[in-house]
Amino acid sequence: MDILETIKLSLEGLRSNKLRSFLTMLGIIIGIGSVIGITTIGDALTKSVNKAFDSIANTAVQFYVKPKNSDYDGGELTDSDYFSENIINYLEAKKGRTIEDLVYHGASGQGYVKEGRNKEAVSIVSTSEGEKNIFKLKMVAGRFLNDEDVARGKSVAVISDKVLEKIYKVPAPEALGQEVKIDVNGKLLVATIIGVYQYEEMKVMGQSLNGASSSIYIPRTTGDRELLTEPRTSYYDISMTLKNPDTIEEDSKALVDDLNAKFYKDNSRAEVAHYSAKSQISQMNSAMGSIQVAIGAIAAISLLVGGIGVMNILLVSVTERTREIGIRKALGATRGDIRKQFIIESVIICIIGGFFGIILGTIIGLIGSKLLEFQTLPSLGSITVAVGFSMLIGVFFGYYPANKAAKLDPIEALRYE
Repeated sequence: MDILETIKLSLEGLRSNKLRSFLTMLGIIIGIGSVIGITTIGDALTKSVNKAFDSIANTAVQFYVKPKNSDYDGGELTDSDYFSENIINYLEAKKGRTIEDLVYHGASGQGYVKEGRNKEAVSIVSTSEGEKNIFKLKMVAGRFLNDEDVARGKSVAVISDKVLEKIYKVPAPEALGQEVKIDVNGKLLVATIIGVYQYEEMKVMGQSLNGASSSIYIPRTTGDRELLTEPRTSYYDISMTLKNPDTIEEDSKALVDDLNAKFYKDNSRAEVAHYSAKSQISQMNSAMGSIQVAIGAIAAISLLVGGIGVMNILLVSVTERTREIGIRKALGATRGDIRKQFIIESVIICIIGGFFGIILGTIIGLIGSKLLEFQTLPSLGSITVAVGFSMLIGVFFGYYPANKAAKLDPIEALRYE
């Protein structure tokens, strides 16, 4: 029998029982829709995380001090356990070789900028020139802090365009040279604006990773002078970018081992550890990928349930159409023709169900990715897999009923009432 004729007969069989056909497709629709929806949301979440970390150089590494034999920093450590000036100088000497940029922060804190009736919450970051490159700050006007600002402890500041818009309401170049007054826990810090940078909020799942407030950058020495009551003896962490992006983990581990051997060999309480932006992204993507696969596998169970539903309905259909099968066999239809008709009927049910499942999955994905504030569409790969899987389910679960129909004895089938 011609394949087009077989498809036509299969479609007529489905049309004669529209409601039953739709209910049979429902499991396939839900299964395919769930898998595509979850895959799309997972892709949106992964892209959201990667975009959030775009604001940090991919060769950035942070070194910190933690209690020995512990995975976390802090604990029972004293100022003498953290990074001393000797360690800082040792690392500074490596700039231009393993290390490209290096920054360590002075006294920082939360405060607000106020000008007339305008008020804006800010984070004060006492830092140096390396901050701009490590955290990929884009200057809108003016310049960033330099070594001279730090060396002389100048009262200068780099503000964000967010603060500029809320407080000064003037074009960025016009803000240069003006004074910014920052209230930090009741202490007024006054500095001259030397630069304006573009504020970019790091967001994952709609949640801000860097807080609602933007940062105001001042020289590290200025922050220590204005905000500390006692001279600084150590620094809590050091951020840096390394020269070779292909050997970040190896170079970081070598630096950690070097610092521990040289400066912490006789320290029974503390040791140096590190984490890199690249490894953080990799770990988060790996975790999200595993979660995505696990949830997708659970959703795929509904596909199997849908396939069983298809097989069940086809078995009912074979029983109901036993006499029809007998007549077709009497008119010359072979076992292969009968088998082919029911398999095609099963495949058509699954393909139509898959088509509506793709639409449902796209809607779920769009809604979910919109909630994550990173809208994305289902990938061509996931749609191709969905269509292929639908056809596979149709063939797999349709074969047994089709084979049963093909084996019916035509004489017994004609007698069936």
